[in-house]
Amino acid sequence: MQDRIRICEITVDAIIGTLPHERHTPQKLIVSADLYGDFRAAGRADDFNLTFDYSQAERMIFDFVSASSYQLLEALAEHLAEHLLTLPCLEKVSLSIRKPGAPQIARDIVLEIERSKQEKTGKTPDLA
Repeated sequence: MQDRIRICEITVDAIIGTLPHERHTPQKLIVSADLYGDFRAAGRADDFNLTFDYSQAERMIFDFVSASSYQLLEALAEHLAEHLLTLPCLEKVSLSIRKPGAPQIARDIVLEIERSKQEKTGKTPDLA
């Protein structure tokens, strides 16, 4: 079982899309992230050094997305997940990216992905 820290609905403007006007005008995206790891030691010891700074993760998400210029939400999500997985205490990331200005009929278009360090390395976790 993994612990989860949820970061909800970071609103950020970014260049995203394939249409000519999308390549020049930033659009609003709403990003949420579930960050998974084993945070028991931090909780037991009440020690910040045994976890990660979630304000740093918020800033990483905002800065990465605002500086991005992908055509596809899928590409943005893939690269953002890889970037977040560089945080040492994280084992898995689940991302949701909403693009409310994209649909013609629906309220939102939402992409959700889940990536893990285990997938990236192909290693199985130690069960010690």
